[in-house]
Amino acid sequence: MRQLSPLFDAPQYAQQFIELARKTLKCRDMHIRAKAVLVDAQGEPIINPKTKAPKVGFTEWPPVKVELAA
Repeated sequence: MRQLSPLFDAPQYAQQFIELARKTLKCRDMHIRAKAVLVDAQGEPIINPKTKAPKVGFTEWPPVKVELAA
């Protein structure tokens, strides 16, 4: 995983970069990931047992909405 320069730090700019790179270069497996609170299968934040704070990590962009069956 590589982070783009600060010029492309917003998801919409990263998407433009990916589209341009695919047109001009041989590239594959380019994804946009953003820092966010990690959630479990039920959509609840994962809590770090030591710090009692939500875990933060990289997730796919745009965020996938989890629909719970009622």
